[in-house]
Amino acid sequence: MKHLFIDDYEVEAIDNLARKLHQPQKARDNVVIRPEHRWENNVIQIRTSPVWLPDEGIFKMIYLTGAEGLDPEVRLGVTGAPVGGESFACYAVSEDGVNWEKPFLGLHDYSALTWKGTPVGGENNILPSAKGLLQGPIYDPHDPDPRRRFKGLRYGGSALRSVVSADFLHWEDLDVPTLHSHDESHLTYDEARRQFIAAVKRNGPYGRSWHLYTSENFAGWKEHGLIFHADQTDQENGHERLQRFFDDPAYLTPIYNRPEEWRTDVYNFPIFPYEGHYLAMPVMHHWAGKHPPMYENVDSRKSVELASSRNLLDWERAADRTPFMELSPVGDGETYDTGQILILNRPVQRNNELWFYYLGFRYRSLSVEDTLNRRYLDASALCLARLRMDGFVSLKGGIEWGSVLTRPVDVRGDALHVNADSWRGRVLVEVIDAGSGAPIPGYTKEDCIPAIKDSIDEKVEWRDGRSLKELAGRTVRLRFHLWQAELYSYWFR
Repeated sequence: MKHLFIDDYEVEAIDNLARKLHQPQKARDNVVIRPEHRWENNVIQIRTSPVWLPDEGIFKMIYLTGAEGLDPEVRLGVTGAPVGGESFACYAVSEDGVNWEKPFLGLHDYSALTWKGTPVGGENNILPSAKGLLQGPIYDPHDPDPRRRFKGLRYGGSALRSVVSADFLHWEDLDVPTLHSHDESHLTYDEARRQFIAAVKRNGPYGRSWHLYTSENFAGWKEHGLIFHADQTDQENGHERLQRFFDDPAYLTPIYNRPEEWRTDVYNFPIFPYEGHYLAMPVMHHWAGKHPPMYENVDSRKSVELASSRNLLDWERAADRTPFMELSPVGDGETYDTGQILILNRPVQRNNELWFYYLGFRYRSLSVEDTLNRRYLDASALCLARLRMDGFVSLKGGIEWGSVLTRPVDVRGDALHVNADSWRGRVLVEVIDAGSGAPIPGYTKEDCIPAIKDSIDEKVEWRDGRSLKELAGRTVRLRFHLWQAELYSYWFR
């Protein structure tokens, strides 16, 4: 298990080092799923990262779509939104996680017409039995029943119904109790603990807040109550972040602006296990003002933060709530994530990186004129950003030496490894007796061979080829000394 520096749980003291949060990097051409067909021309929605199937050597995903209805005229409902649309669940596959295919399945007879005037028919990638499956699929290699190989949660009113599939394509409901949730939720599987984790949205302090369910068998769910909500600090941060969208012409300006209605709540709260503890990526929802004619919803902007927990119940914000992912400037108009951003349930480990799939929307609200002109078409896409392995937070040293001292830790291997960027500087490590507090002879700072490299997996070495074998099982503290370097994680091997 790796030890990270997202929180102070394993840290005794930090001297002259800064804790730095790192944002995943978006490539310019980072769109992986965009509207291409008539049955997905309105919106694309997804909350669960693609599933990698090692036996098949392929990624698979199910995404939900919204499409215009068959009426050629745009008709507005009482809320000002277009009515008469259709919704579908669709299927896509990829060998590399970047380039995706949407194979036609012949499972749904779609009545809309092609440009030739003939019915589309079965030439589509629609999965009828997966309709409403926003949370999933989750791959469960541990279930002895092959009919339950894939799992998910399907929306029905304010309830989430458990669904399973043997082949990813055909889904059936389980006859088990439902989970209560509003219109957002997230599902994750903790493979190490063999536990399903469902975060569900309900009302709470300051508005949208998050409750927790867990299950060991995907049948009986335990409800744990409220675990995460906004507070007064979020209101202050939200005002500052929202003001930028009105002040900076590089960003999309909200349509509605009622400062007396500005507030922040939590729109999404995806949870995932990582190296022995849990991380979450709360999507903070900054209200700009309610929109007419019924004022039942709000224009807003969003930012993603990072939080950590050891028990799923008590959460600590990372890096003073610095945004982990933000909306992009409008640029040349080709970017999708300028109006809204929603991150999926967990990163995918690929090519020694962490890949974060997220939804980008060109807008949050549209004027009536833009709606009548069909500006809502081609307005959302699934995008991708990449992060260094373990690269959420680093401890950074400057032009003067700094250090971090760990709490007592058991030596569980022959070697100590670090994930560090030190090619401009140095990383030195000394091993300290946990009882006396004195450096162990042979493992002092002076004995350590400096790490001068940018590497996600670098072995720490001491002079005379000394290994940690003679310290195996011993309880020690580690003191990392950094000069113009960044330390992300360490572990024994």
